[in-house]
Amino acid sequence: MKETYEGGEQKLISATDWTMEYNIYHWGPLLFKVKVRPSDIESLKKLTDKATENWSENLAGIIKDERSIDKKEYTKIIKPYLKAYQQAYKTWYSLDLTDIETTAAWVNFMKKGESNPPHIHHNCHLSSVLFLDIPEPIKEEQKNWKGTGEGPASLSFFMANPQNFHTNSFAFRPKVGEFFIFPWNLTHSVASFHSDVTRVSIAANFLLKDNNMMQGLETK
Repeated sequence: MKETYEGGEQKLISATDWTMEYNIYHWGPLLFKVKVRPSDIESLKKLTDKATENWSENLAGIIKDERSIDKKEYTKIIKPYLKAYQQAYKTWYSLDLTDIETTAAWVNFMKKGESNPPHIHHNCHLSSVLFLDIPEPIKEEQKNWKGTGEGPASLSFFMANPQNFHTNSFAFRPKVGEFFIFPWNLTHSVASFHSDVTRVSIAANFLLKDNNMMQGLETK
């Protein structure tokens, strides 16, 4: 059973000069989504402009243009959103999450016909994807989609055992600025699209330095 799901439990967190809104999904593992500010999106775009090192050989997807980015600079920009994740983690698991380390970050320039098959991320505790640019033709494809399944350019998450929850998967049609964080072993995939355009996203992996914080992150 698969759902296209845009809701979730909505929470607010006060940042230094704005109020941040994030969503958590009642499912089993903590699936977290937050909206990144336009100013931070612009900073991230500038960071991806500097990316030159080919990263695709390290990855599972069918995307030719994937490049490593400076993980320290990336972490500086996303730090407020990691703090929001820490709050969500405490709400979900009743545990304090004190330290998150970025171990890898890369930009995906996804083009016509490319996709990411169902996969998980290794050598980390958390995985993530943040969407920087979604051209209008992709939005039109999604609007006009008449088939079954999740539709063009969608992001899907799967869990083999939904643990008495009503669904074993969620599918999203990501919007610019949406930042998803999830357990390393939560299977996910990205569907292809047919328009002759490029969608840009950043993926990253994180370690939790305190192994006691791994409680609840396992998915079956």
